[in-house]
Amino acid sequence: MSSASAATIRRDVAEMLRPPRRISVSEAAQEYLRVVDGGGNVTPWSATMTPYMLEPMDCLSSRRHDAVVFIGPSRSGKTLALVDAWQAYCRTCDPGDMLITQITEDKAREYSKVRIARQLQHSPEMAKRISPRAHDDNVHDKIFRDGSLLSIKWPSKNTFASSDYRYVALTDYDRLPANIDGEGDPFSLASKRTQTFLSRGMCLAESSPGVIVDGDLVDWRAPDDQPHMMPPVRGICDLFNRGDRRRLYWPCDGCGGFYRPSLENWNHELAQPECPHCGHNPGEMDKRRLNSHRLWLPEGCTFSPSGTVQGAPRQTRAASFAMEGPAAAYQPWGSLSSKLLSAEQTYEQTGSQETLQTVTNTDWGRPYVTRRKTTAHSSDQLADRATVGELKVVPAGVRFLTCTVDVQGGKSSRFVVQVHGHGPERERWVIDRFNIKEDRGPDGTDPPTAIRPATQPEDWDVLTRDLLGRTYALAGERSLRMPIMMFGVDTGGEAARDGSGGSVTRQAYDWYRRIVGLGHAKRVMLIKGATHKQQARIRWTSPESRGKAGAKGDIPLAIVDKDQLIDETYGQLERELPGPNYLHTPARRSQKGDPGIGQWWYDELVSMVRNDKGRYERRTSHAANEAMILLAYDLALLTHLGSEKIDWDSPPDWAKSWDSNPLLKNHALLMSPARRRRPRRRQSQYLNR
Repeated sequence: MSSASAATIRRDVAEMLRPPRRISVSEAAQEYLRVVDGGGNVTPWSATMTPYMLEPMDCLSSRRHDAVVFIGPSRSGKTLALVDAWQAYCRTCDPGDMLITQITEDKAREYSKVRIARQLQHSPEMAKRISPRAHDDNVHDKIFRDGSLLSIKWPSKNTFASSDYRYVALTDYDRLPANIDGEGDPFSLASKRTQTFLSRGMCLAESSPGVIVDGDLVDWRAPDDQPHMMPPVRGICDLFNRGDRRRLYWPCDGCGGFYRPSLENWNHELAQPECPHCGHNPGEMDKRRLNSHRLWLPEGCTFSPSGTVQGAPRQTRAASFAMEGPAAAYQPWGSLSSKLLSAEQTYEQTGSQETLQTVTNTDWGRPYVTRRKTTAHSSDQLADRATVGELKVVPAGVRFLTCTVDVQGGKSSRFVVQVHGHGPERERWVIDRFNIKEDRGPDGTDPPTAIRPATQPEDWDVLTRDLLGRTYALAGERSLRMPIMMFGVDTGGEAARDGSGGSVTRQAYDWYRRIVGLGHAKRVMLIKGATHKQQARIRWTSPESRGKAGAKGDIPLAIVDKDQLIDETYGQLERELPGPNYLHTPARRSQKGDPGIGQWWYDELVSMVRNDKGRYERRTSHAANEAMILLAYDLALLTHLGSEKIDWDSPPDWAKSWDSNPLLKNHALLMSPARRRRPRRRQSQYLNR
């Protein structure tokens, strides 16, 4: 049995009684913080590379502020300087209970095991302060000799409930949930935890922007008397606007004035910042020197002729800072320009704003403003560009087929089915469009019964029977037929509100369970549409609420952003010449009996328009929109299949040309259920892509 010594007890008590050491956070970081790089090298933290972080760091120990907000791009050193360094200061100079909130439980675990563990291991001054008792040191909670607690958690109601923390750090703020379990936004909940400590408490929020600026705010501009203001959207931009709004400025070597290294003051041809006053372009070798002479200018202040800050800043208890990509220490200027140019090209070619948003947010450190389409889509104009002369036939160039299904309820209950062909570089064709309104049995000879997707489970089995094995003849090669590679099926819509008392969602989940039993789960993707609620095209979830829509947590459900996908589809329709990312549409039928498709299909294609909030809605409340919705969902299928990453010089078997595609000669490969002992290679070729 071990026993405590008088010396140990005396040292622990002394730690509790020791007054705070009156040095700044940046001074403490240089003295105590050790940085471990990817190669295992340990070096003391230094502000040499990121001198612009000194002011935000030192505000964390200020009694004049109770919050610090920092907006910056990736590769700017903000997490190391604000979170890691502050944690080191709180352990060694002014101990107190601290909460660090990461975006997920996995990220919290990773941060604790990698960054915190390395700090404690390689900093002697911090290592000797950790409690010697094993139960005081675990992944998410660490207790120190002075009795203070360090918690590394993730956003939840329990994390912010009841406990008081003197220090709270919210990392990657715009990737946290906007509302924590219905209790409120993370910053408001975190600030309540520090309120007990009055001026000694501090709350930090740092992030690159992540909230999309859309709707009426697309045309927003900062007022002349508030040039530092961010767009009035939720998240880190809103927190910045509540503070004193400090922006980073560089001195100009040409005229001696000051300017912001930002996208507005960027020369794209030279890939360099440019002084708006005299046109001087500094070289990248000057970046470290310019950062060392930077000034953080609060809203309401100006520069004097001698280069000092003068005027009265906004009166607020929050110190807020914002900088952009050109000043980031670890962000090369050439990379900034090339990434932005590449994202612009992707937008022009595909109509998708996803890459452009990511580059703007993370590389440039700016909120992304949605780009509105300027082209007015006319159904007659789109019909005139049609290139598909014959439906139900696979044109040359198509490598594989997909199918999307919409569910309609009410008086005209039916499944709406659309089949699409895909070629290299995201070129696609509309192959077929039809409705399933009634069931005539396996052989088509039974008396017809009306389809009721919300109430009749057996109607969903019609999809299994009539779609999974469907094939289409190849143009010029009618002896060969192409099967459908994958299906996307909507799980909601009007049918869920058809007044029948049933639930489309419940029936869709039960049907998928039957599909799993047949061994075809990897060929079917259940889809639920969302509008501007996520950054990625697809977010996977598994409904967990028992008793709600029959969900048991065993259903993989794809939540797709319809606005992004519709935007991208309209972008394809704006392309003039067939080729990469071109959408081939069927010829318009002049009269009944002629080949082609009716005008109604093109009316559905242009039925979606942006409202004043930047979201797509029907032109009129009764306008049919199935053609556009099914095309949008088809893009989600392509994303799931990884079509953007296919090497078309050496594609997977199911995407090969007709002369080497094994599914054309033996499409039973797709229909045969996956077996446990099937060779791994074959499963990945046909079912796992």
